[in-house]
Amino acid sequence: MKAFLKFLIHICIFPFFILVLTIIYFFSLFTGKKTTKPRLVWGPVPLISNKYWSEALKKAGYPSETLMSNYYSSIHKKEDFDKYTEDTLCLGILRDLLRILGLLEIGKMYRSFIYAVLHYDIFHHHFHGGFIGNTPFWGLEAPILHCFKKKIVITAYGRDFYRYSKVEDVSWRNGLLNSYPEMAKEEKHIERKVQYWTRHADTIINGLQIDGMGRWDVIPYNMVTINTSEWFPREQYSPADGKNGTVYIAHTPNHRGVKGSEFIIQAVEMLKKEGLQVELLLIEKMQNDEVRKLLQEKADLLVEQLLLGYALSAVEGMACGLPVLSNLSNEIYTRMFRRFSYLNECPILSTTPENILDNLRVLVTNPQLRETLGKAGKQYVQKYHSEKTAQYMFGAVYDKIWFGKEVNLLNLFHPLLSNQPEPPVVHPLHENRLI
Repeated sequence: MKAFLKFLIHICIFPFFILVLTIIYFFSLFTGKKTTKPRLVWGPVPLISNKYWSEALKKAGYPSETLMSNYYSSIHKKEDFDKYTEDTLCLGILRDLLRILGLLEIGKMYRSFIYAVLHYDIFHHHFHGGFIGNTPFWGLEAPILHCFKKKIVITAYGRDFYRYSKVEDVSWRNGLLNSYPEMAKEEKHIERKVQYWTRHADTIINGLQIDGMGRWDVIPYNMVTINTSEWFPREQYSPADGKNGTVYIAHTPNHRGVKGSEFIIQAVEMLKKEGLQVELLLIEKMQNDEVRKLLQEKADLLVEQLLLGYALSAVEGMACGLPVLSNLSNEIYTRMFRRFSYLNECPILSTTPENILDNLRVLVTNPQLRETLGKAGKQYVQKYHSEKTAQYMFGAVYDKIWFGKEVNLLNLFHPLLSNQPEPPVVHPLHENRLI
């Protein structure tokens, strides 16, 4: 009954929504001017990457803001983002009344979309959709935005994209089911969204999320950006080798199942039984500044995830000069990025549940190797995950979709065809394995 009432509310609001957009459209025919630099908006899903991308593009001279539906209070702070969709609604008593009646959430979707149409030119969101992505009329979002001469950039992050029956690595599928079982029931809806934005987006940036995907326009292995000036390694690396001192192993799971945490915990316990002095720093549900402090001041190495790829935590670990272990072994998800992108420059030691014990033992007992990989990791992050990289990648996207320049987006990170001037990152690994 509640769902039906909400649907009726959507039906009642929609005509007024269209009327307001129509008035704005005709008004824009007489007053609208194409800005020198497009105004950017990022949202509404509150992923911290949106903050870093927006800040990077703002420093490059683009008017850029994050506009989020909410924030994850366990790991983020409200001030991490510029604006919230609730801020676009009426203030005071009327807002409180709408909240009491249960209409605030519905109303702010439409109001936020109208606000965004008035204030921004390029919309960055995920396969979930944008500001009306959770309404019954989500299928009108792209035509309306294009009618207003707006551009749409899709950045996949996982939860918006994965349809479990299309995931080729069944171990990865099992990890996803372990951590996000409810997504299995949403596959049909997710598929519709993926097909819709595959057809209508002006640019799609996928990274390693390629399962069942027929289109991608830019192929970084991982599009995560951080502010590298906030992350720095300790001045001296620890000489501990597990015999003359304790080696601290960090692991930062948001969901243990998808990270393979149980194999990491077991491997550390086995190293202790072998007589090595090791301690696991299990970092969960902490604010980002607390995580940064532990990685910079206490950890000697970081094990990120053992099932597939690397994510934000690995980037932060490398930015701190830590050697990082993560799974870069599955050819389905790596070969293309070795040939046509930058993955071979990555100094992460590829680690699976089967070799976690051996790889940990090597790094625990070899402080010099830890330092070598750690320094290479810092260089890798500076080259491929810094604000400068975000400015290069998104700037090329805007050159193509906004300014109409001839840009081959697929070759932005090609080892032979890329325009990036920096030399390759050198490290002692071959395809992320010890030689």
